[in-house]
Amino acid sequence: MEFADPFLLALALLAVPVALLAWGGYRRGYTVASAAGLVALKPTARVRLGRLLPVLRIAAVILFAAGIARPRIGEANAVVPEQGIDIALSVDVSSSMTTTQFAPGKNRLDVTKDVLRGFIKGRENDRLGLVVFQNDALALSPPTLDYRALDTIVAKLDSGILPDGTGIGIGLSTALNMLRESTAATRIVILLTDGEHNANSISPLDAAEIAKALHIRVYTIGVQSPRGGGASGGADDRLLKKMAEETGGQYYAADNPKALADVYDSIGRLEKSRVGRERFERFDELAPWFFGAAALFVLVEILLRATWLRRVPA
Repeated sequence: MEFADPFLLALALLAVPVALLAWGGYRRGYTVASAAGLVALKPTARVRLGRLLPVLRIAAVILFAAGIARPRIGEANAVVPEQGIDIALSVDVSSSMTTTQFAPGKNRLDVTKDVLRGFIKGRENDRLGLVVFQNDALALSPPTLDYRALDTIVAKLDSGILPDGTGIGIGLSTALNMLRESTAATRIVILLTDGEHNANSISPLDAAEIAKALHIRVYTIGVQSPRGGGASGGADDRLLKKMAEETGGQYYAADNPKALADVYDSIGRLEKSRVGRERFERFDELAPWFFGAAALFVLVEILLRATWLRRVPA
């Protein structure tokens, strides 16, 4: 149960002056010459109950304040879960990813795997799928919430799974095919490559057109050689940027491990901001029950004062 206007519960403090007035002004008895003969007399049940009558009034005030604050319960079958995102991770595993050093003792693919595993670990409610590509593409995992299994697959990634080359278009189109039947409100592809498209397959821009038609955003990441590192080769910035812009996504360039990790974090935060938090579509309002109980307590007090617990005037 929750209160729609919890600040109105402060009205329950009105019960304090009500209590003070009720018991502070209570008639304490009659003036007699001597009370010696009354010492042995015990209060009757009616007398004791009569002194407790103000409790009904105080309870009525508290219940009335609670009712004004609008207590309510969201029905379990009306919960709309926090919307997750269906994400297809499309990763270039061509030979250049394993032959170029990107960090001390690690090549581009090693660093990419580390970053992807961190990205997977930070997901909640997002279904992740995995596609790898070289000259051709291969879907290794459909969108899943089994992050542990996906982490195991990523940890074992290596080049040579497919004929060598860089088929950016087929890498994207395979990821799109994975998301085509998805009913998620948000569907995105995060494509990472370190080279230029050179495969005799669907062109990257044609694949981007398909993504646009399917309303799937594409985020592209170009892995570049570290500045001053002397390494050759790098992603086609112009092509990757055009692909992303065509679909409403963004292009990122990364030339070191931290930059690459920041890119995935940035995409995750950006997409999370597009979806709503957990909410309730329907509530059962409990205020009428609280008001009804308050009215009942007041009615019971009035009836008792007028009948069984009626006090005879002096």
